Amino acid sequence: MLSRRRFLLGSAGALGVAGAVGVGGLLVGQDSPAPPPQRIPDPPRRPSPTDALSTVEWVDSPARGRRVRLVTVLPPGIDRTRLPVCLGLHGLRGNATWYAEPGNRGMLGDAWARGVPAFAMVAVDGGDNYWHPYARGDDPLRMVLDELPVWLRDRGLATAPARGDLPGEPALATGVSMGGAGAMLYARERARRRRPVRAVAAISPGLFTDWRVAVRRPFRGQGDWEANDPLRFLGELAGVPTGIWCGDRDPFVDATRRYIALARPEVGAISPGRHDGVYYARVLPDVIGFLGRHAHDQVAGAGARRAG
Repeated sequence: MLSRRRFLLGSAGALGVAGAVGVGGLLVGQDSPAPPPQRIPDPPRRPSPTDALSTVEWVDSPARGRRVRLVTVLPPGIDRTRLPVCLGLHGLRGNATWYAEPGNRGMLGDAWARGVPAFAMVAVDGGDNYWHPYARGDDPLRMVLDELPVWLRDRGLATAPARGDLPGEPALATGVSMGGAGAMLYARERARRRRPVRAVAAISPGLFTDWRVAVRRPFRGQGDWEANDPLRFLGELAGVPTGIWCGDRDPFVDATRRYIALARPEVGAISPGRHDGVYYARVLPDVIGFLGRHAHDQVAGAGARRAG
């Protein structure tokens, strides 16, 4: 078993280099307002038969007006047609390969080997627009809502979905930092389409309590921010099982505490840590377990809620 301490956090764009030098796969400093901390050295790790399997390919996205990476991470030896899919959204200045990093694949594989119900993880390049339409001709939200299910069906993923899902449509959503807020935004849009996700999990989500802080992010003014910040639409996720994790020294912790207090998500965990890969490595096993518990639910429901 690979312990939580054994993960080192490498650059999201350096999968090949990371694998060659034995660096683990959790990105340090994604979306941090401060300079990223130094990477932590880690002993080389031998591949394990339980490691998740990953593929990285390029696809054309008319919604984004460019080619993007499509990353697929699968548990070994499981029929993909009946496997629930979790959409994974990367953070600011990151990309989809973060989810194919060796450390992330190892954590997923370890969790599934321990009996956490399996699901596929898929990720795409979303740019730095906080997962909503901002730059002209670039709409990452439309890409994940409308184009991604076609790509997944073409690859035989989620083609035998549970009741309430469309073939190829992700059943779960998760994300880190900007991607955490993006996962909640995606969950809102799915709820509006009356096809809610079964669960959504956010790590260190990029939430803002004040426009004077949010103005530094890609929003087309205060109205655009208010329409797309999860703190402003938390009521629309009331029926979706939600998990939130954030470090107590994270710059987003005050906004995250407010979200937890107001929304009372199923899991609301504030624990020691910063906005970096060390913290992500610490909580990712819990996030995988939360997603796995809901992976095979028929439809998202209110569920039992508690404040963390």
